[in-house]
Amino acid sequence: MKRLHQYIVVVMAAAITLMTACTKTIPELSGTASVADFSFAQAPASDTLPYAYKVQFTNQSKEEFLYQWDFGDNSALSSAKSPQHTYKVGGTYDVRLTTVGTNGNNSITKKVFVNDACSNAFFKALTNCGSAEWTWSLDGDAIRVLSPDGTQVYFAGSAAGCQADDVYKFGADGSLIYDANGQTFDVQSGYSCQAPKANASAYKVVAKTGQQPVIILGPTSNGVGSPFIGTTDVVRNNSYKVIAYTESTMTLQSVLGGGELLEVKLKRKVALTLADIKQLLTGATSKSWKLDGTPGANAIIVGTEGNPSEYFGGGPLADCQLDDVYTFTAANAVNYNANGSTFNGGNIAPNYNCGDNRSYNSPFTFAATSGGVAGLATVTLPGTPLPAFIGTTDVPDNTYRIIDISPTRMTLRAGNGSGTVFQFKMVAQ
Repeated sequence: MKRLHQYIVVVMAAAITLMTACTKTIPELSGTASVADFSFAQAPASDTLPYAYKVQFTNQSKEEFLYQWDFGDNSALSSAKSPQHTYKVGGTYDVRLTTVGTNGNNSITKKVFVNDACSNAFFKALTNCGSAEWTWSLDGDAIRVLSPDGTQVYFAGSAAGCQADDVYKFGADGSLIYDANGQTFDVQSGYSCQAPKANASAYKVVAKTGQQPVIILGPTSNGVGSPFIGTTDVVRNNSYKVIAYTESTMTLQSVLGGGELLEVKLKRKVALTLADIKQLLTGATSKSWKLDGTPGANAIIVGTEGNPSEYFGGGPLADCQLDDVYTFTAANAVNYNANGSTFNGGNIAPNYNCGDNRSYNSPFTFAATSGGVAGLATVTLPGTPLPAFIGTTDVPDNTYRIIDISPTRMTLRAGNGSGTVFQFKMVAQ
């Protein structure tokens, strides 16, 4: 019996060896190559921006058991069957799916368009689809406080000196960076310049169809105090309604604790070199400028460096001011043409009336603004005002700081900043 058992074991071992040898000499695969395919759908967009840019990919391949997804944005590959992927920014992506079947692999590439928050016109203007910096408007009514129903103006004025250089950087990812550039003008500290205050590090925009967009700030970065845009007033729900905007300007309205309406005007911050500023001023050869005679423009305001409209908030120009022309040349000369009559300031009798023609030609120097005061560049006329001056005859000195300039508009501030300043809003001819 024992010998029979040993014989059977030997026979079975020989049979297994023979079968193995046959398998190796006659290779044969079964099955077919995979066929890769997929569909995709983006999650519905939210009216709170920026929203997550999520795309659901659904595998529709055949005869496959392994997957490899390349989402086209340099992110890690995925081996999931039907993954969901979040894109950091919108755009068009080449998405490639490779599948493996029992008899080979196959791949397919499709273009996937991802819709992002920049499809909203305001969000595009606010962030430039990446990041954009905003600072104070130089208008004399950059800050307004109105009655709860908006019918009465309780206060209107320009930004204070340590306020005017504040920068708010809005990112398309919902990030917010506040740069006080030295000091924050603090309402809670008696309307004075203080050490920079902590602000929100994130924001969102609620953009419902048929309604004005609303910017809502997150908490301050250190958890102390209230976040702010513009003034440090505490506003309801940290919420700012966008009542007007262009690609380079916006006006925000919020509600104060007593129901009063606070409005602040901002403008897009654009970095200019000294050469850029000189070219804008002179048009590369010569360029003419006039005081802005538009009704309500408040082309001339008078005040201090901290509050340029403190003493005089502006008003209509006299007839003899409307046709004054100042032509600046690249050769550093300025020509003033009164076109008949010059408006007398407080230093010439009869004061504040149209008087003699005081047209002139004068050289000027052009340099970067120094001394820790606001200004992109400084134009200096020789001597004291009269015979040469810009804007009015009674400016404090012949130092004119270019506070803001574009191809069509310019804001000049006369005075070195230590005393009274005159600010002029001018338009190109």
